[in-house]
Amino acid sequence: MNKKEFIFLFDAKNTIPNGDPFTGEQRYDEESRKALVSDVRIKRYIRDFLDNDPFGDGDVVFYSDKTSKGTTEDRKKELEEKFKLKTLDNVKEKCIDVRLFGIVTSEKKDNKLTGAVQFMLFNPSINEVSLITTQNTTIMTSKSGKTQGSIATYSYLPYGLFVVTGYYNPIVGKENGVSKRDLEKMKIALWQEINSKNTRSKNSQTSRLLIEINYKDNYSKIADLDEAISVRDKEYREFSEIKEDLDFSKLFELINKNSDIIENVNIYLDENSFSKEDFKGLNVSKKFFTIKGLNIKEI
Repeated sequence: MNKKEFIFLFDAKNTIPNGDPFTGEQRYDEESRKALVSDVRIKRYIRDFLDNDPFGDGDVVFYSDKTSKGTTEDRKKELEEKFKLKTLDNVKEKCIDVRLFGIVTSEKKDNKLTGAVQFMLFNPSINEVSLITTQNTTIMTSKSGKTQGSIATYSYLPYGLFVVTGYYNPIVGKENGVSKRDLEKMKIALWQEINSKNTRSKNSQTSRLLIEINYKDNYSKIADLDEAISVRDKEYREFSEIKEDLDFSKLFELINKNSDIIENVNIYLDENSFSKEDFKGLNVSKKFFTIKGLNIKEI
């Protein structure tokens, strides 16, 4: 496998797709007026899906939400007792998220492993947004002796269509033992966890599109792909509204202009959102797929 670049589009409606860990408020860039989703949140979606071992082949997630909270060293000892994982190489071989995203432990040596897949630090919404502030109340008291519930004030995102940019480094991938199947699972996990996340702040999200650019070598890169999809400077409340204004022309121009360094492009569609006709301006070798359940199917 050579170098890969991912452009993933998902939207969120009346949600908090990525709250700030200190305030709980949706991450927001006041200058650009765009909502943000961090790389940590994207990786958490993938880890949460894989943590349930949906493929039934023994996938283990090192940074698991199911384990007791503690240090990375505690987790390493836990896995050592369960699976006889004595070295960092053993952990890498067993834990799919370590192969994909890396690990940092507290050991004095061999304490770091770089991930083969990385996402942009903060991934913005394509559209400008205004966060809405609201309140909610509880009828349950927090402590015995209190007679009233509580009132909480928070903000949420009415609608945002996010563009997430990711990269696969094949040199690191070879060192980590990343397989083609690992990357397939990663794409399925991201797509389906976005669609199925069943929490109060994440339950109105939809995976719309994933574009995978496969380069001919290990070093090529097309600059500014993360900025190549645009809409008009207005606020939206539905995907049907923003779909009419989505402009892929700059993205197609960049890819077509660099066709000499591209092997092919794989396009994964939500068929209720996009069709092959939407990409007829992309003049490179391309294939179309859908992600249904735990399977990737060519269209």
